[in-house]
Amino acid sequence: MNMTFVGMGYVGLVNSVILASYNHNIIGFDIDKEKISLLKQGVSTIEEPNLQTLLTEAQHNLRFTSNAKDAIRGSNVIVICVDTPQGKDGEPDLTHFYEVLDEIADNATQNCCIIIRSTVPVGTNRLTKKYLESKCNYRFQVISMPEFLSQGNAVKDTINPSRLVIGVTSPEAEIFAKSLAGIFVNKKVPLLVTTPETAELIKYASNSFLAMKISYINSISRLCDKVDADIDKVALGMSLDPRIGPSFLKAGVGYGGSCFPKDTNGLYWISDDNAVPLDLVKATITENDAQIKYFLDKITKRFKSLNNLKIAVFGVGFKGGTEDVRNSPAIPIVKYLLEKGAYINLYDPLAEENFHKVFSRHTHIAYLDYPQDALKNSDFVIILNDSDEFKKLTADFYIENMKRPIIFDGRNLYKVEDMKGTEYYSIGRPSLKKK
Repeated sequence: MNMTFVGMGYVGLVNSVILASYNHNIIGFDIDKEKISLLKQGVSTIEEPNLQTLLTEAQHNLRFTSNAKDAIRGSNVIVICVDTPQGKDGEPDLTHFYEVLDEIADNATQNCCIIIRSTVPVGTNRLTKKYLESKCNYRFQVISMPEFLSQGNAVKDTINPSRLVIGVTSPEAEIFAKSLAGIFVNKKVPLLVTTPETAELIKYASNSFLAMKISYINSISRLCDKVDADIDKVALGMSLDPRIGPSFLKAGVGYGGSCFPKDTNGLYWISDDNAVPLDLVKATITENDAQIKYFLDKITKRFKSLNNLKIAVFGVGFKGGTEDVRNSPAIPIVKYLLEKGAYINLYDPLAEENFHKVFSRHTHIAYLDYPQDALKNSDFVIILNDSDEFKKLTADFYIENMKRPIIFDGRNLYKVEDMKGTEYYSIGRPSLKKK
């Protein structure tokens, strides 16, 4: 099949590369000329396991362009994968989405199938069809196909999805949707064909539920600190119930990224806009903010003043294995430390470039190439994501490289008993305090 993907972010690029590897002819379009230039050279613009290899192998079926006319003219299947960032009061900002619709209306040369993979508010599918057909003389079949990939596992999640959800408005579209399922996956997976409104809501409801699990276990972790319980054991005991399971029950400093914050706020806005405010979703958002304050309180209780202290920060991507710093808990935490007069020694080889864009005006941040360099002469270290590199570090590593090994672990990477010889503070677990 010949398809055009609009938006070469995580969803668009990963889907384009994988479908090209299945021998479909793919055009990848993005207005970012620098990004397109790199992709034309065969260089992946995002860090994802196996993506670069697949991109190299699938080059013969891929063509990238920053010219809308080139991308859209002659194509009868257009997949929209642009971002829909959080706007005012949580309302999804559809500016980029409607810019794409304008380009399609201006450049289409035939009737088209539009596949929406962007996360959009309920009702957008039907509005899309009306909008396009009001601006040009062609007919458009619009299909909602929300994505469920997670960063750091995007290739794996796209090749082996947990399910496919497709929203359609007619029996003819349903037939085409089922054929789409065979295009996007090589093996049989659960397929739900439903209305566009239901498909659109499934994406918001799924991500908000996962965020809710994270906020719930984080709120329990704060209670554990008060009653001398161990959040790891609490989570384990809960996870043994098959109705609950172990996923998303890892206590930490809070969720971030491009999906959970945006989608929880988006779902609450949708619910409030429809006079059915989902207070449980609102509480999820509030609890996530509270977890960052809780973590900072641990630091300020130990250090009454942060002025002129040197602090090592490990991991500023919103999670390990990604360069993405969007809504990373590291951003408000580092801002707070800087406001209190601290100096930051930062180590995150994947995400430091993007983090520097956020903090480019701050001179109190040093970006280090090795973890031991970040620890040298630091008064304490903060761990803010679950990178595999950080998981492998031992108590001896911190003891050998710090003048005094004081660790604030915002991801509970280590067993408390393995950190003897250090001063160790984590989330919802007993601390190893100074003597």
